[in-house]
Amino acid sequence: MSHLSILIILLTNWNTEINSSTYIDSINQKVELKKEVYFILNTKCNFCHAKKKNRVIFTLDNMNSFSTSIEQQVFINKKMPKGRKNKLNMAEEEKLNIWINSLDNP
Repeated sequence: MSHLSILIILLTNWNTEINSSTYIDSINQKVELKKEVYFILNTKCNFCHAKKKNRVIFTLDNMNSFSTSIEQQVFINKKMPKGRKNKLNMAEEEKLNIWINSLDNP
C-alpha cells in the first residue's frame, strides 16, 4: 500500500471522528440549552401558571411543543410573563430566542 493510500485512509477516519465528536457536542449543547430554558420557564412561568386553572405547566417533555406559543406570548404580544418581578432579563430573552430558533418549527 502506498503512502498516499495510507494518508487518505487516515484522513477519512480522522474526519469521521471529528464529525462524530462535533455531532455529539452539538447534541450536548442542545440538551444543556433546553435545561437552561426549562429553568427560565419554571421560575418565570410555571409558578404563576400553577395558580391558575387550565394553564399549561411547562416540563422538559412538553416545552418544545409550546415553543411557538411561547414565542407569540413573550416576544410578539409581549403579554408574558406577567408582573415586574417575573420580567425576563436580556440574558433570559436571548436564551429563549436561541432555543426557539434551534427548533424545527413549522
